[in-house]
Amino acid sequence: MAEPRLGILSSKIENMQQVDENSPHFGFGVSDSNNQGRMQSPNGRGRNIQYQGTGDYSSENVDTNFHMDMDNPQSSGSENMTPDIIGSPEIQIHSEGMPMTSVSQGSVHSPSNEHVVQPIIQVTGVNDDTQVYTGGEDSPSNASPCMICNDRGSGYHYSVFSCEGCKGFFKRSVQKNLVYTCKNEGSCVINKFTRNNCQYCRFVKCTQMGMKREAVREDRSPGGKHRNKKPRLDEIRAMVSSDGEVLFVPGTQESKPTESFEDPIMEGLINARPDLIPRVDGNICLQSMGINQLMQYGYAELKYIIDWAKKVPGFTELRLEDQMALLKSSFMELNVLRLSYRSMETGSCIKFAEGLKVPIELAQKMGWGKELVAATVEFSARLKELSIDKVEFCILNGIVLTYPDAQNLMDKQKVILLQTQILDRLRKYHSHKFPGNVRRYGKMLLRLPFLRTVSAKAAERFLSLTLDGTLQLNELVLEMIN
Repeated sequence: MAEPRLGILSSKIENMQQVDENSPHFGFGVSDSNNQGRMQSPNGRGRNIQYQGTGDYSSENVDTNFHMDMDNPQSSGSENMTPDIIGSPEIQIHSEGMPMTSVSQGSVHSPSNEHVVQPIIQVTGVNDDTQVYTGGEDSPSNASPCMICNDRGSGYHYSVFSCEGCKGFFKRSVQKNLVYTCKNEGSCVINKFTRNNCQYCRFVKCTQMGMKREAVREDRSPGGKHRNKKPRLDEIRAMVSSDGEVLFVPGTQESKPTESFEDPIMEGLINARPDLIPRVDGNICLQSMGINQLMQYGYAELKYIIDWAKKVPGFTELRLEDQMALLKSSFMELNVLRLSYRSMETGSCIKFAEGLKVPIELAQKMGWGKELVAATVEFSARLKELSIDKVEFCILNGIVLTYPDAQNLMDKQKVILLQTQILDRLRKYHSHKFPGNVRRYGKMLLRLPFLRTVSAKAAERFLSLTLDGTLQLNELVLEMIN
């Protein structure tokens, strides 16, 4: 098979192969006939897993002291523990009291009222000539605002769409190792009118929005401009090695999970924090926002998805080509899943970021369109109908990331094994948390085909707006959804 051509995303996840020595390591061994689908871990912990912890991470109090016997799945109370491979051929989901549903090539066909979905976004090889514009009148995104001060942006500088002023300020600050102080204890509002009033808060906001010091160190060209060139590897590596630097939070800092699980996969899925979202600083006039400004928060979330993925147990042990293929295939679905989840309690609004709730009617006028907004709201309502908690949300993100029907996979069996392990955690969590609701597992999985429908609508909408010149999509996002 021909080697797939790697584009911008390949550079962004190249250093994911370097696994943190403090994080759990997962090996994929060959299962014998008596141990099919069980993970082979280096320390031999493949059975009798005891969950411990008293944290209140989910929306309801979760008693995490429960026993999961990996050698005897039936002991957990589950009706049918046969591994389900979402998106792979000829896999059937059985749930007591429910019609049998077959999942084939990413489609779910059910005799119920659930949607029938065919495979959607076709991911193809990306031309190696993919370019990133970082300034000047020829930039395709020169009408979008600066993420730092909201002035007219000129392109992507140090990983963030910003204006020439903020780009130059950040570059000078880093190259000269300048240290600033704030007279207002770091509470200054930064916009195009106040950005020169407090250098400390301006620099802090630059780093909060994602500007990378590492990218500046390699910028030695006159004027610091790199037009029509591929992104530098150092800048991309900085994006995927920014653990702990990002300051976008899900509501409050206190919501960080405190549970401790002996099962490293379950613990890793929860501690990866897929609920982290962009945060808006200062006041924003919604009426003056357009789709290009709104999409800036989608670009910020893309960085979080890449950073989150490398924390998913077992993901960085896949081949680099497979990591790239999975991220490309799941990016839009992960975006819609997160957007819908955090919009469950916002009523008639869509929560694009912490501090940015856009009314449905206004979102339609901004360019999302009536059909896409309606589909997003509908999927959010379906999640709310199940009262999905944060533990389930974390696991669902892992399931979506590991669909084995992604194109150009080099080692599909490893992906299938990884998704099987994640599905098993959802099933066992349900058997403990909802022992009297044997249908919940199947109902939750049947939400995923509709998620794929909504993500397809989103991709089609954004590409259509790009073709007619309304939307100037980030080059990386174009690579992900084209």
